[in-house]
Amino acid sequence: MSRYTIPNPPEWPHTRVITVGWDGPLNTYWATAFDPPTSVEEDDVEVFWIGYTPCELPDVESLVTALRERGVEVPPFTVEALRMDKPIEGENFAGRPASLIIAEMARPHVPADQQARIDAALQGGAR
Repeated sequence: MSRYTIPNPPEWPHTRVITVGWDGPLNTYWATAFDPPTSVEEDDVEVFWIGYTPCELPDVESLVTALRERGVEVPPFTVEALRMDKPIEGENFAGRPASLIIAEMARPHVPADQQARIDAALQGGAR
């Protein structure tokens, strides 16, 4: 799995942390944004988390679009690094011990196009 920290939009809190990456076992790009806790008793506060289901964001463009919808721009050098991660790290959803279980659990909660990508990945032809 790759992981990069990217800049916050200027109007966001400077303490917010946005990370992006490629998750080979889920065949998806992903992004998270968290704010730090306000006390030692609390956990980080999730602002958003996308790309946590199989084949959700299959290409860099879908990640960039999803982040733009949230007001976040991915720097060009990070986009290029992400493009290189997928072929290097691979798409290895198919054949993992829990893939079928994860696919069936995700199926009722994801759109039809994502279901088709999951089915293709399970057959070894992710895209």
